[in-house]
Amino acid sequence: MSDKKTNSPFSVFGSIFFGSLVAFIGSIFVYGLLMAYGKAKETRSWQVTPCLIVKSEVQESKPTPNSPLYYVSLVEYVYNYKGTERIGKSIKRVDGPSSDRKKAEKKILPFPKGKRTQCWVNPKDPDRVILKQSTLAPLYTIWFPGLFVVAGIGIALNAIRRATKNE
Repeated sequence: MSDKKTNSPFSVFGSIFFGSLVAFIGSIFVYGLLMAYGKAKETRSWQVTPCLIVKSEVQESKPTPNSPLYYVSLVEYVYNYKGTERIGKSIKRVDGPSSDRKKAEKKILPFPKGKRTQCWVNPKDPDRVILKQSTLAPLYTIWFPGLFVVAGIGIALNAIRRATKNE
């Protein structure tokens, strides 16, 4: 191809736009992973407290007659924080229903009724408590969308360099 075709304003604009778009989308994923890591890391500073599992079951739910059946992993536990007995219901920071009963059962398996275990209590809000901390893996995988950010910036800068070099 000749330089005229590859350095036309449309080609340069297209390369800059494409590179910027790739970098922007990569940045969205980097941001999401950083936020997930930050929230998982936050619970690491919560206070470890002994607790007792008082209820552990899977409940079936069907919000409307035509909706599919889904399963909720329900665990209730009693813990004492600064002299006040409280009840917790969260396994992880983010809990949700499952359409697969076996997955819901697997969530409660480590927490049978009567088991003494530990939970993490948010010192700023003692009613926020979890039995299991989230993984810190988002930080370890941030490099992958980071490659898209770097590549997108590289594409855009290369297009600008080619356009200014030939003027």
